Amino acid sequence: MKSILYSASSCLLVAILSISNSARADTPLGWISSANPSAYTTTKGELEVTLATLAVNDSIDFLNIREDLLANTQRLVGDSGDLSGAKFEIHYGITEAISVFYRRQQHQLTVDLGTINSISVEDIDDSLNTEQQLIGFKWTIFQTGLLNPNNRHTAVSIEMSGFSNSSDNFDVLINEINLDNLIVSFTNPQTFSVADLEDEGWKSRLILSWPLQELGIGSIWVGYGKSKATSATTSDISSPNFSQLFEQDFELDQTYVYLGASLNIQLTTRTPLIISYEYININDSNFNQNPLVPAAGLPGFLSGTNQIDIDANHTLNARLSYWLTPQLSLSLSGNLYSNQFLGVLPHYSNPLSGSFSDAPYGFAGVELGYKF
Repeated sequence: MKSILYSASSCLLVAILSISNSARADTPLGWISSANPSAYTTTKGELEVTLATLAVNDSIDFLNIREDLLANTQRLVGDSGDLSGAKFEIHYGITEAISVFYRRQQHQLTVDLGTINSISVEDIDDSLNTEQQLIGFKWTIFQTGLLNPNNRHTAVSIEMSGFSNSSDNFDVLINEINLDNLIVSFTNPQTFSVADLEDEGWKSRLILSWPLQELGIGSIWVGYGKSKATSATTSDISSPNFSQLFEQDFELDQTYVYLGASLNIQLTTRTPLIISYEYININDSNFNQNPLVPAAGLPGFLSGTNQIDIDANHTLNARLSYWLTPQLSLSLSGNLYSNQFLGVLPHYSNPLSGSFSDAPYGFAGVELGYKF
């Protein structure tokens, strides 16, 4: 799946850059952009590019989410919850009814573990470094009211997308580990890892958008999707008989139902405010662990025994934009999740981050968009 995404995204980018032209948008200045959730497709022959920087820290703490995370989770200390990253997104209109899109995001989520009584730590990673990719298309299957003023018409579209996410290994260099009734000391520190952190899947949505008098645009959608996520715990211990105590494989298959709505409010001609909400429900989940029972006494982030059993996430996004020119826009955005990245990054249900995935989380972004 990941190799297909890389190949498809590369071909898509080459094709877009080779045939894009200077076509003007069908929609008026600042009304709506393809990065916002709606049934409208990108204008034929038009290319929209968005670059964004994402962050949350002690200075940029969206709704005090970072401080609440530390207050409610004893396992995390220090700068845990800090996030820094970047996003690249493109939309291209192939026909009047069909557009394609690609999004790539990279971020670092600080995970600063507190004192772990069962191990003596020489060195430890302090972040989950994650890459997200998504590619898909949107097809408008119904339109009406095309002659309305401001081109604010009603539309129904089908959207299909495939995604692939992965994170680097999280490594811990250990001098000593205390299992039940057994203390193991190493002459040379050994590396223990939470590894194989990746997922892939697909998502489909049926979206309806319609004009709301002079207010702007309303949209609602319903969707369905599936994902498969993997993770593991490993070590570089050379003895096979001993290393197998720390080797586990985790596999998580899930199906989702999505319900969402958005409101695009035209504050001024050049200033739209977009507020969107999506409810993600996990209606089927299958978690496999091998071996089923880990070695007794392993800390939680190496055993997977502390994962939270939750099946829903409420997500909220707000974006305030200003169109500097008919082609160039600058936006401020905020993202909020009731249960961290549940249903958004399936492989975060791993032995390390799965134990605090029930905590609310949020981050802010600054985005620059341009229409070619």
